[in-house]
Amino acid sequence: MRVEPIPPDQQPVLGWRNGGGSTREIVRVGPADAFAWRASLARVDASGPFSAFPGYRRWSCLVDGGPLSLAWDDGRSLDLAPRMRAHVYPGAPAPQGQLDGEFARVFNLIAAEHLSEVQLLPRTLVGSMVFFDQAKVDWLVYLLDGEARLRIGDAQHWLGSGHGLLLHGEGKGSRGVLEGGGEVVLARVANAA
Repeated sequence: MRVEPIPPDQQPVLGWRNGGGSTREIVRVGPADAFAWRASLARVDASGPFSAFPGYRRWSCLVDGGPLSLAWDDGRSLDLAPRMRAHVYPGAPAPQGQLDGEFARVFNLIAAEHLSEVQLLPRTLVGSMVFFDQAKVDWLVYLLDGEARLRIGDAQHWLGSGHGLLLHGEGKGSRGVLEGGGEVVLARVANAA
C-alpha cells in the first residue's frame, strides 16, 4: 500500500463564482477536465445553485452548520441530515441549495458513473480502524478534527485536523492501522486508475 500525504497547505481553496461559498479541493484523481473522482470540503455561506457534473455521481455529507437542503426543478428534494451521514445523488442536473443557518460545511465526493464501487463513510474515530491492501482499491482518509496515526509495518503517518492520506492499493497483502480520536471521513474507490 502506497501512502500519499495531503496536508492542508496542498488543498487549494477556491471561491465560488456566485459568491455563495468556497471549496477546498482535497484530492482529484485524473485530469482536471475529465477526473475519475474528486473529494472536497465546501463551505456554503448562502443559498444558491450548485454546479452540475454530467456523467458523475455525488455524495454529500453535512459535517458542520446547517441545516442545508437540496432541491431540483422536478420537485425532488434532499435534506442533508443528520450530520455525518452520506447522501448520494446524480451529478446532473444541478440542485439548488437552501441554507437555513449561518453556514454549512459539506464533505463532497464526486465520482465518474462508470466507477461502480464507491463509498463515502463518515465516522467517529475511537480506537482503531484497519485498511487492507487490495489491488486497485484506493482509500482517502480525511481527519475533520482530532489527531490520529496510520501505521503500516514500521512506517507511521500522523494526521491532525484537516489532514488527509490517500492510500493506493497495490495488492501486496499489507495492512494499515489507523488509531486516534476525532471525526474522520473515509472514501473508498475501486478501479479508478
